Amino acid sequence: MFDLFKKDELNSLKARIAELEEENRRLLLQLEKKDEKTKKTVATKQETDRELNEARAKISSLTNELQKIKKETPTGPNYRFSESLSGHKLDEVLFMLGSFQSRTSTLITVYLATDEAIKDVAPDILTYIDSSAQYLIEKIESPTGKAIFYDTNQIVKIVMLPVFPLSHSEYSLDRRFNIEPLEKSLRGDKTLVIDTHAGETFIGIMEAGTFVEHEVVRSSVMGKHSKGGWSQKRFQSLVEEDVKHHADKVRATLHSMIEKHGDIQQVIAGGESKLIKMILEGYNYPVIMKSMDAIGKGNVDQVLREVTSVRWYGI
Repeated sequence: MFDLFKKDELNSLKARIAELEEENRRLLLQLEKKDEKTKKTVATKQETDRELNEARAKISSLTNELQKIKKETPTGPNYRFSESLSGHKLDEVLFMLGSFQSRTSTLITVYLATDEAIKDVAPDILTYIDSSAQYLIEKIESPTGKAIFYDTNQIVKIVMLPVFPLSHSEYSLDRRFNIEPLEKSLRGDKTLVIDTHAGETFIGIMEAGTFVEHEVVRSSVMGKHSKGGWSQKRFQSLVEEDVKHHADKVRATLHSMIEKHGDIQQVIAGGESKLIKMILEGYNYPVIMKSMDAIGKGNVDQVLREVTSVRWYGI
């Protein structure tokens, strides 16, 4: 029937792990080659350092994703699938959820605000949800809350993690799923997006699912393979000076951007946590951390996909 969501979760996770490990090996090989290039070609040092930083950022992102997926590889009850949705595919899934209907009230919708548990929010419907599904729901960590869609006939059983935090918890047992709170949370308010890595930071203002303004700030940050004859202490000091210079450069651009957009409600940030703290020092916006790759060749669409993607799970 409607079982769009049914997959062999364990095989899917194993395939994704193998894919990420292969990508990691490829990038490490690429990194080693670029190290040799750095030693041999002084004239292209700055470009090579930038490429090295991009490769390191990609490896770091892949490693984090790999660790997250390995955690999700079950020893007990299995997730049927665990992946990210964005763009047209996300729209299609929401449309199908909103269209699904039963003859009697068998469709459970639960919205859990951050750090709230289903047993506290909806204790009277726990008897309709099997114990393995309850275990998998509780196992998922999310700084923005959880949207749970569960059919007591076992046709649809999924959890979705909103882009923006849910304002409150609620639940229903009805003939239709209630997707309105999730759709509303995906629209969000005006949001500052920061994707920061050594020597390259993307900052943008997102509204209604698109960037109304953005900038990419670049500067030279000495990489660990540029050490040359410097002592370790002096070299580290130079790196820290470069990072501070980059953060100050980003803050200057950010200040002028914020002056034009005073109604920013929150920040979605990814990349290097130390740099994020330096850039946002003095600002009091709520910050949502998200895994994001370096912007690389100026691919703004890539940043938008990563920011607006929704993680979903089959339980």
